[in-house]
Amino acid sequence: MGWKHDIRRAPAVRDRGTEADLQARIFAGNRIWVVGDVHGHLGTLRALMHRLNLHEDDRVVLLGDMIDRGPDSAGVIEYIREHPQIHAIKGNHEQMAIQSLQATNIELNEIWMAKGGASTWGSYIVAAKGDLHRAKLTFAEDCAWLADLPSHIVLDDWRLVHAGYHPRMDLDEQDEKTLLWIRRAFFRHDEAIDEERCILFGHTPTTKFKRSGQIAHSKIILDDGRPSWIAMDTCAYNQDSPGIAAYDLTTGKTVKQRTLKSEHWWLKTETREAPVAEFFGLAELRRRARKVVAAREKARRRLAMAGVSRRVKGPVSFRIVKRKLPLVEDVIPASGIQSQDSVIYRV
Repeated sequence: MGWKHDIRRAPAVRDRGTEADLQARIFAGNRIWVVGDVHGHLGTLRALMHRLNLHEDDRVVLLGDMIDRGPDSAGVIEYIREHPQIHAIKGNHEQMAIQSLQATNIELNEIWMAKGGASTWGSYIVAAKGDLHRAKLTFAEDCAWLADLPSHIVLDDWRLVHAGYHPRMDLDEQDEKTLLWIRRAFFRHDEAIDEERCILFGHTPTTKFKRSGQIAHSKIILDDGRPSWIAMDTCAYNQDSPGIAAYDLTTGKTVKQRTLKSEHWWLKTETREAPVAEFFGLAELRRRARKVVAAREKARRRLAMAGVSRRVKGPVSFRIVKRKLPLVEDVIPASGIQSQDSVIYRV
């Protein structure tokens, strides 16, 4: 029996205040963007947000699975929590992370670790610069925030959910486990599950619908001409066309942001998650430390090439100004050191 079956079948949770706010903004003509699974790709999410060119009254809703797999899940959660225009709902990966927090203790579940949790935990250790106590504290605070997220958002014409709904259960009686984990029983159902609302969901990569890197639409059409569902998980780590998609509820416009090349982590590892998962971030910290040492050595060599001795005492940094015209003074100024090609002033 899979670990997901151990998740308590708690009732699905809605945030009526958020729903009312989003609906009012739709009535006012503001844009409400719905974004698919981010999976720890902070740089790509920031690039997408920049492309959306949000106005003050616009809002963004993330469909869960904000963490795991990618290189910086800790950074993604920090960015979302601090951004005043972003709302989020819970995904199954957030649910697995929450299960690792027991009272005041953190018990990392092995199955969550195997499903991408190692990269998330590693990113918290990297963000804390190796301070395990600080990493645990931040992770616990974020898990408490994740636990309070709604299971879905219901608007007049839309349903926003991570995985979907069970077609044989009343829509008002669905449990959280179903909304976070269901797959085929939902999107293979041969009738509209909600005849009045189009359902936007993530969870299932659109490669399953033969739409690699693009959003997918149901072939079942509602009375108003919209598809009965729209699949939003374009897969940020899809090797063919990786990226994150956003859909505007007001206009029906779609924006796709390709995953930044700096976040193509699958080119550096044979596992299904970013290298930050290796030794829970310690390997990444070692790599960063080596880069710092290499950068310092490179700076030292450049100073030596510019005529600055390693034994020079005093200022730590220098400003090097290329000489374009011959110097007129015959005496070395007291404020600098004259070399054949440059005058080096102390900063």
